[in-house]
Amino acid sequence: MLVKAYVVFNMSDKINFKLFKPFGSTVAKAVMPLELMKDFQNDLKQIRQDKEKQKNHDWSKKLVGHVDSEYLISPEIMLKWKQKFFDPIINTYVKNHIDHKIKSVLINSAWYVISKPGDYNPCHTHTEYVHGNYHLSCVGYLKIPKMISTTNAKEHNDFSGQTEFIEGSENMFNNNSYRVMPEVRDWILFPNSLSHVVYPYKTEDEDDERISFSFNATVIFDNDKLSN
Repeated sequence: MLVKAYVVFNMSDKINFKLFKPFGSTVAKAVMPLELMKDFQNDLKQIRQDKEKQKNHDWSKKLVGHVDSEYLISPEIMLKWKQKFFDPIINTYVKNHIDHKIKSVLINSAWYVISKPGDYNPCHTHTEYVHGNYHLSCVGYLKIPKMISTTNAKEHNDFSGQTEFIEGSENMFNNNSYRVMPEVRDWILFPNSLSHVVYPYKTEDEDDERISFSFNATVIFDNDKLSN
């Protein structure tokens, strides 16, 4: 697996991350700042404590997950950390593949995912062909419970609670999947067309939650015109 480590700077902070190729597509991985974690967690808390906000932020009808709930991230929080953390990584990711000046990065949608034991997300992509396709998607982990193996999980091949990315076909010369055991503060960036699945987990407390977030992004190049 080819791995490249990078250090980029925003206005005041140093951001460490790596790019690697578990198969054809490139994946980026970074550790999120504690301040970002706090902002996102507080934002979600305020949404869940306000019934009107719950209704206005509900994003479940737009998504495929078999999960407890999904809410839009508040725009002001997303914009703050787009500029401070996400944009520098996305810009470097894109420049590693395309030698063209980037005008801007557009966040099309951003949402929290609250899962409980037994919940899962079936194999899917984040493609959109009717209203204009996205380019990149991501997942970040805000809260991870102490997970135990699901019923009948095989000790030698236990997928419980993992996220699996799948691309192409497997043969003796090629691996077609990359599995991740979620850890708090991990953030993973990947192409929107990359298939992925989130497997169910089990905990001793049936109400113990796993909380993550995702967003879709479109890269606008210097000579692009944003279509309506």
